[in-house]
Amino acid sequence: MAKQLVEVEGKQISLSNLDKIIWPVPALTKADLIRYFIEIGPMALKYWSNRPLTLTRYPDGVRNQGFYQKNCPAYAPEWVDRASIVTDSGNIEYIICNDLATLVWLGNQGVVEIHPATYHIAAPDCPSFAIVDLDPTAPLGFDAARQIAKKVKVVLAELDLRGYPKTSGATGIHIYIPLLPKYTFDDSCRLVEFIGRLLVRLAPDLATNERLVKNRRGVYIDHLQNLPGKTIVGAYSPRPLPKAPVSTPVRWEELDMIDPADFTITTILERVKAVGDLFEPVLADQQSIDHVLDLCRA
Repeated sequence: MAKQLVEVEGKQISLSNLDKIIWPVPALTKADLIRYFIEIGPMALKYWSNRPLTLTRYPDGVRNQGFYQKNCPAYAPEWVDRASIVTDSGNIEYIICNDLATLVWLGNQGVVEIHPATYHIAAPDCPSFAIVDLDPTAPLGFDAARQIAKKVKVVLAELDLRGYPKTSGATGIHIYIPLLPKYTFDDSCRLVEFIGRLLVRLAPDLATNERLVKNRRGVYIDHLQNLPGKTIVGAYSPRPLPKAPVSTPVRWEELDMIDPADFTITTILERVKAVGDLFEPVLADQQSIDHVLDLCRA
């Protein structure tokens, strides 16, 4: 298909290969991906903007090899916001997606997954939230993650904390614990490690904190996902999996009823219209974890 010039928020973007198949079953094209970004963008950008992005690109579709991208390419339009961050591997010029035009441009680059940093660029040393990442070890699937997630809710209540779950878009569940902007990455790691130890005690046959994959059985509670530089797929981001699933915020009481495969780029907008944005508290419900860190030190 010939290139198509569009204007988004006053910015000119040249779109190409809009009929390229990104997801083969059902057949969804780059045009479908961009359309999804345009429709979900006003809400999703609340969680993606002002955060360095790690992107996964599939310019030839998800059946072909994709690749991670952190550095903003030299050919990016000058109006794409950037932030230079010093990391252990050197200086990285991250893309900061603060507007719909940038999101459309990313879609045209074949970006499928969007992994926002856990910190805001205004507070790079303070994670905005701790994340309890529940990752079922094959052959276990979503049902196992759901069982442990319900125990996470019990643990959080005992610790006088609130968490907000979303599907990973695959078989896992991510539970966000929003924090006051004063804690370090070490603090968030220790919090989730402590929660993980409690879960292993509560469900020793199903929960695990075993780091070696070859020795791992059950649902892995990965506290290391809270280290600086680590990212998790963002809320409302598509995944490069069959049927184009989306990482979707859910209510705790829905866990026993949902199938994460039902949340896709073709269905999620109707869900949002029906239930609203269930992840909004993650932006506002900033919590103290001083009392839990005291327990960790005990």
